[in-house]
Amino acid sequence: MKLSYLALALIAATLAGCSAADRERASGGFDYVNIQPTDTLTLPGDLERPERDSDYAVPQTDIKNAPIGQRVNITAPQQVRPLGLGSRVLETETETRAYFDIVDGMGDSVTEFVKEAAETVLERRGISYDVQSDGHWLTETMSLQQTLDGEGGFLGFGGEEDKLQERTFRYELIQETESHNRTTSLRVNIDNFTQKVDGRTVDVAPVVGNNLEADLLNAIISEVNRKQQQAVAQLKAEGIDTQLTQSDAGENILLVEDSFDQAWPLVNLALQSIGFEVEDLNRETGTYFVSYSEPDSGFLFIGGDDYEPLNIEEGEYEFRLLESGENTAVRVYQDDTMVSEQWLQAVYENFRAAVKQQSKL
Repeated sequence: MKLSYLALALIAATLAGCSAADRERASGGFDYVNIQPTDTLTLPGDLERPERDSDYAVPQTDIKNAPIGQRVNITAPQQVRPLGLGSRVLETETETRAYFDIVDGMGDSVTEFVKEAAETVLERRGISYDVQSDGHWLTETMSLQQTLDGEGGFLGFGGEEDKLQERTFRYELIQETESHNRTTSLRVNIDNFTQKVDGRTVDVAPVVGNNLEADLLNAIISEVNRKQQQAVAQLKAEGIDTQLTQSDAGENILLVEDSFDQAWPLVNLALQSIGFEVEDLNRETGTYFVSYSEPDSGFLFIGGDDYEPLNIEEGEYEFRLLESGENTAVRVYQDDTMVSEQWLQAVYENFRAAVKQQSKL
């Protein structure tokens, strides 16, 4: 069996002189484990023994192998933290799983975006993995070794010796995507978890495995958030692009590569910067009512308009914006008739540059 010996920050063998195993045990004395049961209460002969109420009787249990004293694990459960934009957990969730909804910066596939983040985290931690099937990974078997400090006794005599604890396990990651492809989930499981102390197999508290699962999933959520924020910042630095293309119906349109909510104010600013005067607008119908006139050079080139001529017919136009998937289609009308492809070609480069510039501000 191939083992990978990890030195993960959260579960390292030694942290500032205090092992991770120490944090799983209560501090203080453990003399109480040696306390013997008291004798049965003996009553004087002239007193009656009261009837015993069974409502509060402690049931007899077999506790010979139950953890007591230093063997009691007091580790606090680690929660899955959906800190990234679009990430969430269900209140009724019983497994270590997070859901991711597609948001700006994730491109066309939230499934691929989360998958790449998960693989980045595994590779960063030096964990090898095999792809079992689409959306199913199994990592190599890993080993975590820690020293359990024994009790020192008096002046170093009569105490317990330190013991070597070894935990072996592997991660299983399962990704499932909704049929609409806008939401994906990622579940992390601990597989083949065993614990040995000085070579002897011992039971391990379930919270230990749960915390290892949550630690990895939280790291993946953080990586998804980092990549998404980085992508959004890069898109903003590059500006929003516009394409001159055709709709499914064969109409010539300007396609702003952003949502309607983002494109609506940008188109307003872009139109004004290239020489269109916005005379009225109706956001409900997505329409800007504009007029265009060629730039005036002014008197002796002073006080003139500061935009380039578009070489189109002067007059009134309507720019109608309509959501098109994740983008926004812009159709231009003059007298209720769509303008020609030549008209759009004349305006396109200036409009594209203006939208890109305004989106950077």
